[in-house]
Amino acid sequence: MKVLCLPLLVVVLLTGCGGGSTDSRERVEPTLDYALSMRAEVSKLKKAEAGLKVAIDNFCENLEGYAARPLGTHKDTYDAINKVAQELKTMSGNKAGDGELRKKIDEIVGLTAKLPGEGAEKK
Repeated sequence: MKVLCLPLLVVVLLTGCGGGSTDSRERVEPTLDYALSMRAEVSKLKKAEAGLKVAIDNFCENLEGYAARPLGTHKDTYDAINKVAQELKTMSGNKAGDGELRKKIDEIVGLTAKLPGEGAEKK
């Protein structure tokens, strides 16, 4: 029995319990994480697969509380996105045409391009 326990003990000591393993994923800066999330939301808004009104309502709902998020040096850009989103929601409620709504969505897309992350404009 002692002969079997010694190799088993060596194996356990060499492999460890797994508690010391590190997360192989890179940590993402919270401001970058929120910017990427915003880009994804704007992409959904632009596609408007469920219809423009639904996409606009969902986007505005997801934007609520944005000021409490990690905005970093891009607070002015997020404020501008929120302002245009509220205008868009008002236009949608007033039964504006699809062309007018798409113009406002394109304005939001342009503002989102200023945020950090994939496809961000070079400064």
